[in-house]
Amino acid sequence: MCTKCYTPPCLSRKFSCPFLAGQSGQNTGTSLVIERALILAAGRGVRMGPRGRGIPKGFIEVGGTPLIVRSLGLLAAAGIRDAVIVTGHLAENFGALRPIPGLNVSLVHNPDYAVKGSFESLRVGLGHVAAPFLLLESDIIYEPRALQAVLTAAHDSVILTSGPTGAGDEVYVWADGQESDATFRGMSKVKSTHADVPFGELVGILKLADAVVQQLLCSAADVPADGDYESALVRASRESPISCIRVNNLLWGEIDDEAMLANVETRLWPALQMKS
Repeated sequence: MCTKCYTPPCLSRKFSCPFLAGQSGQNTGTSLVIERALILAAGRGVRMGPRGRGIPKGFIEVGGTPLIVRSLGLLAAAGIRDAVIVTGHLAENFGALRPIPGLNVSLVHNPDYAVKGSFESLRVGLGHVAAPFLLLESDIIYEPRALQAVLTAAHDSVILTSGPTGAGDEVYVWADGQESDATFRGMSKVKSTHADVPFGELVGILKLADAVVQQLLCSAADVPADGDYESALVRASRESPISCIRVNNLLWGEIDDEAMLANVETRLWPALQMKS
């Protein structure tokens, strides 16, 4: 951690950190060995209605298995040995998770989950996991090659994107370059925020190296209370570049409401079963 920068803040309006000048999140020519993951799972799931009031979104079942359990199993199979889950809404559910062979799972609670945005969960989690690590959202379902694409990418910090999904509530990502070697420029749910065509759609699986993590910590004091982690990444990337990769035809889905759950159950899940 850049303690000079974070306590007290020493950042400019451009979110630059003088103590981290010259650090880069770009290609080092080799893929970092990643054995840790951080999962953001504190959200209240308001758009899920009664289902969201009863369980965290990570406990929504598809094919009889909660999203979080399936994700932890895939992480273990991919070589991840330690996973930190940031909890909030209905946190007691996570305490009942059964052990995953080969994976050490620890829980850390975000007490401000109901009044602050997802960046607060990321900030809390950063105090409990050392970079480099994978960053995941808890309400996604995906095929194993999503993890492999990120883990094997020859870039220190990576945002995974897919081709168009038409699933609704997409987060579009803009980048400069080709699908396997591009530099992240921005993201938004509104296509008109950029004049050019989006590079891809945000999947919710990232690889973060120390340079980007330090920049996130340096800019933490300037993030509004309701700030999301995606906006914080945009700011951090101005000082520590982040790469983007796109996996076309990737099987994955996010579940934010009942319509998205129905789409996953009727269209995505059968396709995932066929590939397994």
